[in-house]
Amino acid sequence: MEAMNARIGTSIANDGRNELRVNNSAGRCLLENWVEERANYGRDPPLDRDYNMAERSVFLRSGHPGLLTIDEKAKAEDNTTVRVTYTVPNVDKTRRVGLRKELMERAFAEGVIAEIQQQNKKVEDAIKAEPMCSTFMQDYTKDFPKSQPAPTKDHDLVKEQAVTFWSEHRDKIHGCTQVKTRDTAFRRNDAFSKPIGDYWDEPQPYELDQYPMM
Repeated sequence: MEAMNARIGTSIANDGRNELRVNNSAGRCLLENWVEERANYGRDPPLDRDYNMAERSVFLRSGHPGLLTIDEKAKAEDNTTVRVTYTVPNVDKTRRVGLRKELMERAFAEGVIAEIQQQNKKVEDAIKAEPMCSTFMQDYTKDFPKSQPAPTKDHDLVKEQAVTFWSEHRDKIHGCTQVKTRDTAFRRNDAFSKPIGDYWDEPQPYELDQYPMM
């Protein structure tokens, strides 16, 4: 009998499952749940006769009776976590302001709201009365006088650095190192890592570079 109850190891034939040659539960519990079965053996009602496997599976298909509740006919509660946690707030409705003051405050608030609505309505009516005009039609006109401002000084197109938005706001850029020149593009300050032999006769960190050397 022990040989028949021996476990069959995992193999290709049983698709990797641990199977038993003979059912050791006789339909009374799940496979190999003998520890739970012995712990709940005393809670089962006494049987008047020996049931076969089909009858026993129907008898215990809902589990062992008496584990969760003794009253099997009791109605299940419909309370949930949301219903228990989020309840209607218990607000104190005791009056703290007199009825006359409350009516006065309400009248003042309604008057202010009506005045604001009238002002907004006037603005909306004025906007609707104006002819529809797009941004292009409003800002770009054919009669705009085209004129170029007179230059204040001579500029060299080849040697002079162009003025851009970032060149004018270089002091406000995050992560920008010290600016050594005012007429060139952005360059990193390598004074902290430059060899001393290559640093002779160069301006101090607080001085400006004479660049470009053209």
